Order: sequence, then C-alpha cells, then structure tokens
Amino acid sequence: MSAAHDVEALLARLGTRVQRADTAEKVSAPAPLLLEGWPELGALLPDGGLPRGVVELAAPGARGGATSIALAAVRAGQARGRSAWCAWIDPEGTLHAPGLVAAGVELARLLVVRAPRAGAARAALKAVASGAFEVVAIDLEDTPRGEVLVRKLALAAEPGGTTVLLLTDSTRPRATPWPVTLRLELSRPELRTLSVRVSKDRRGRVVPAKHLPFRPAVG
Repeated sequence: MSAAHDVEALLARLGTRVQRADTAEKVSAPAPLLLEGWPELGALLPDGGLPRGVVELAAPGARGGATSIALAAVRAGQARGRSAWCAWIDPEGTLHAPGLVAAGVELARLLVVRAPRAGAARAALKAVASGAFEVVAIDLEDTPRGEVLVRKLALAAEPGGTTVLLLTDSTRPRATPWPVTLRLELSRPELRTLSVRVSKDRRGRVVPAKHLPFRPAVG
C-alpha cells in the first residue's frame, strides 16, 4: 500500500477522533500560530506567529533549529482545542517519542507518517487536503518539481487554514525560490543561540538575521 493510501486508511480508521478543533474552541479567522514559550521568536515574525499556508524552515542540516520551531508550532496547533490534531511526514524516521514529549507535544494527537521519500509528497498532500490537521510538518527533500508541490500544498491548505511547515536543507542550491507564504533561514551559531532571518514574507516584510535564545523544549 502506498504512503498516501496509508494516510487515508489511518484517517478513516480514526474517524472523528482526528478532526480540527471544534467551532466553540476555534477562533473565527485563521489567526497566526502564536509560539508560546518562545516570545523572542514571536516578536521577530512579521505577524507575531506562523501564518496559515506554506512556511519554509530552511536550515543547514538537522541541527539548524527547524525541528524545534516545528515542534513549537505543533504544540501551538494542539493548544487550539481539545480535538486539535497535527501531522508530521517523517521519511527518515527522525522523530522519537521522548523528544516529542520533552517538547510539550501530546503524542495522542500527533499523526506521524513514516513514508518513503518516493511517496512523501503524495502523503503530505493527502494529509493537508484532509483538513483534519492544524499543522502539517514535512521533512522535505528538494526536488526539481518542488515549486509545483508547494503550489499544490498551498491550494490544499487554503480551505481549512492549515499551517504547512516545510523543513528543508539550506545548503542545497535552488534555481528559483519557492512560492511560500513565509521563509525563515535558520542557523545555530552557538549552542544556546538561534539565528533567524525572514527572507520572504507574503507582504514583503523582510527581517535581517537576528540572534535569539534557543528554546528547544517547553521548560
């Protein structure tokens, strides 16, 4: 069975347990995700949080800080309501339960899809198009058709106001920038410091690189 079909099967099996926060718990408009516990990052972001749509977190490898921001976003997505779910497309199997718990993520409301690289894009599109998730994080490898995938993800995310996070490797050259809503360029100049630069924003608000305290977990 393909990874995309696996996502469909899981959603069907879980049924109403996988759903967006109900109307009473949700805000009336798709407001940005506010990253509680990381005020310095929120103050740097143009809208004070991560917008709905496709957001690229570009970092040099696994230790660039992208995973920590994605976990903070998942935390914020789950905090939108008792029935709010998030998803993570994890082709390399890098996520581990103890680290997720340490970051304040509720495992019972996180769908992790360990799709092979060949099927990761289709699985991601299925997850986003389902409208079941506040946040969908995707460990994405740059491909020649990356721009096409980003456009498809943006269209799929629009009806439900989903925040789609693309975790990419900033060391890999790209001929043209992707049409994302927001692009953050990340690095770790020091162990306890995260460098963040807003290199693209839907309203053209570019923010020079700033060094912030690195906060990988809730506590």
